[in-house]
Amino acid sequence: MNMQPIKVLESLEDLAEKLGVEIVYEKLRDEEISVRGGMCKVQKVYKIFMDPSEPMESRIKILARALSSFNTEDIYLLPFIREILEISQREEKEREL
Repeated sequence: MNMQPIKVLESLEDLAEKLGVEIVYEKLRDEEISVRGGMCKVQKVYKIFMDPSEPMESRIKILARALSSFNTEDIYLLPFIREILEISQREEKEREL
């Protein structure tokens, strides 16, 4: 069963909130720099920066990649969301090789 992209995005945003991760939607592109987004830690708080003009699929990938690094075993997630996080985790490990 596939979920609608907006529902996936909302579920990932809810998960970020539960994990205490702040999502910052901000224009990240200009003529000189093009950044897709990602996670960083600012004063002990994890933040995920994303450009609101990114396509929804890209925002989902950015969130999934960032949130897949957290332990979510004790948090109820829809099976489809858990699967997305597991896929992101595997892709990150493959990228590191």
